[in-house]
Amino acid sequence: MLSATTFISACGSSSSDQAEQTQPKPTGALTLYYEFKIAGPEIPNMIANVKNQAKALDGKTGFLSLSLKEMVGDSTMVENLDVSLKGVLKSSYIDAAKEGRRPFFYTLYIRFDSYDNLVASGAKEWFKNTIEPQLFAYMKGSDGKPVKTQLPLAYHQGIYKTVAAGDASGVYTTQADIITFLKNQKDVSTPSYDPIPADGTATANNASISVCNHVAIDAANTELVNQKATALLTVAQQTYQPSSNATDGTPGTLSDSNYQKAVTTEILQNAYTTGDIRDYLFHGVWKSVADHENSHIDPRFMKAAGPVGAYVVAGPWEPFYQTIVLHNS
Repeated sequence: MLSATTFISACGSSSSDQAEQTQPKPTGALTLYYEFKIAGPEIPNMIANVKNQAKALDGKTGFLSLSLKEMVGDSTMVENLDVSLKGVLKSSYIDAAKEGRRPFFYTLYIRFDSYDNLVASGAKEWFKNTIEPQLFAYMKGSDGKPVKTQLPLAYHQGIYKTVAAGDASGVYTTQADIITFLKNQKDVSTPSYDPIPADGTATANNASISVCNHVAIDAANTELVNQKATALLTVAQQTYQPSSNATDGTPGTLSDSNYQKAVTTEILQNAYTTGDIRDYLFHGVWKSVADHENSHIDPRFMKAAGPVGAYVVAGPWEPFYQTIVLHNS
């Protein structure tokens, strides 16, 4: 069994609705972010609903992009475990879900250029009216077929502000550059889970591997953490192994220390606090599990991560995902 890896596995269902009523309105580009559990029989309709919503959002002012990602496993190197455990949980979650031992798990990113445009789009109402009714547990009926129960499955809704982002061309901190970044997601999507090879290299269809590191800090340290996390992102986006490689590094395997630089990296700060705590998502896209895991044992990355880790009061929890739906405006 995996340790807690997500907001809802650690905290149960949660919503930004109350915080939006009591805390200052956030500025800048924002992401309406969901984590949700779902039973297998509901997945095809859920994906169809998300695709339809992506098309509908194209006509909404300020819409930037949408992506739906399925959790497949968990990173071990982000927790500084022994290197011999590198990649051992790369597909552990989806393997358990396929065996019926866990519900399937997805994350949804809906990006807008401002809070007002996000609210006006009706995206929150769409999720509540269309996706939430699908989030119920199933059981096996007397005939062996799955039967929907009245037991709801938890989900997390949050609104996050992009503090900094990066790709092969640079690191971005201005609103203009961040908006351009969010309109041009660079994942390689796959219609369904694409099995990860044993050595952690790229899948047959070159589907991207995403990570989303969950951490929390004392809210009083927000600006300080933003500075240090941006410095970490800069290192993470620009390093690769071997460093003598003239391009972007050598594709890694779980039996070596090579890796290509990240495709994209992003720091997402929760626009709201929970008491004195603020959570973050450190979101990245990599060409393979091995590239990600090997990057985290690079001394350059570990040196840059230390100053950020010192302020973390919960986490890190960093699941692996594959992108199922990708829609740029």
